[in-house]
Amino acid sequence: MVAITAPSSIEQIPLMRCPKANAGQAAAAIPCVDLSAPGAAAAVADACRSVGFFRATNHGVPAGVADALESRAMAFFALPAQDKVDMSGAARPLGYGSKTIGSNGDVGWLEYLLLSVSSNSVKVSSLPPPLRTALEEYTAAVREVGGRVLELIAEGLGVDRALLRSMVVGREGGDELVRVNHYPPCPLRAPGDCGVTGFGEHTDPQIISVLRSNCTAGLQIKLRDGRWVPVPPDPESFFVNVGDSLQVLTNGRFRSVKHRVVAPEGAQSRLSVIYFGGTAASQRIAPLPQVMRDGEQSLYREFTWGEYKRAAYKTRLGDHRLGPFELRAAASEPAQVADPQPHCSSGTCMPQQQQVAQVY
Repeated sequence: MVAITAPSSIEQIPLMRCPKANAGQAAAAIPCVDLSAPGAAAAVADACRSVGFFRATNHGVPAGVADALESRAMAFFALPAQDKVDMSGAARPLGYGSKTIGSNGDVGWLEYLLLSVSSNSVKVSSLPPPLRTALEEYTAAVREVGGRVLELIAEGLGVDRALLRSMVVGREGGDELVRVNHYPPCPLRAPGDCGVTGFGEHTDPQIISVLRSNCTAGLQIKLRDGRWVPVPPDPESFFVNVGDSLQVLTNGRFRSVKHRVVAPEGAQSRLSVIYFGGTAASQRIAPLPQVMRDGEQSLYREFTWGEYKRAAYKTRLGDHRLGPFELRAAASEPAQVADPQPHCSSGTCMPQQQQVAQVY
């Protein structure tokens, strides 16, 4: 297995406290929705309302499409670092990145490709042809899954089925992205119940995200009661996240979910592919009038996707990005619960006695 080669050292990667849960407990916390079932819309709405995250089965994407992308992506990540940069460009933010996540100090034990689905911002023609073909086939398939999920969300909200889909899929000037994350086995053995940060905790700013991973674990989500729970890997399913934009569009009825990734400790790499359903830069993001009750006040000031994206790029992963756009605290919001699984902050939990300032 080829490790990441980058100027930053592993001692600069922060640690996090990891939840201890058996597979049964973790699986029970994750709603599962059969996208082909008659009650799928209600099940999707319930999952978005209660957790902001669910496992989607019977999605219609042939296994071979995902398998082809997985094998060709792993071959790409096995190349020398300079070759990967030459083929895709350095991530600014699109392109190939290693360890550094964004421009505000976040780091993790990963390398990645971040590509635009709807523009030529990244020279995908420079990627190896087998990888480029696999990306195109996979992206076409997962966009359709995202579109179906958006239709089900709209139906569950009681609005026109096409409303949310029309904001994202095929929208001229839309901002759809696909991200391929590779987490090689980590050589650092963290102490106690700590793990090495693969990708720090965050919410996704778009409307929805649709993720598929290989058989290696690492993804965790934060429940409403403050508990972090691991998401058992399931390569045959997709996992859907509510994004910040959908939280605003529903006036807080559906809430974006915090999630993070712990670097692999065994011999196997983790590979995940995420489709981000973002809309056009000029799209207004505000609570949908169709979901508002009589006399209900908006919890957020109106903004465009372009404004929110620019603001998000100025923050760190763990920042509360919606904070500056909130008009008042939601009376129905659950109280903020202290995180029972905080990031390690003592010298015994930091690699090589790193300072707390390096922790998210």
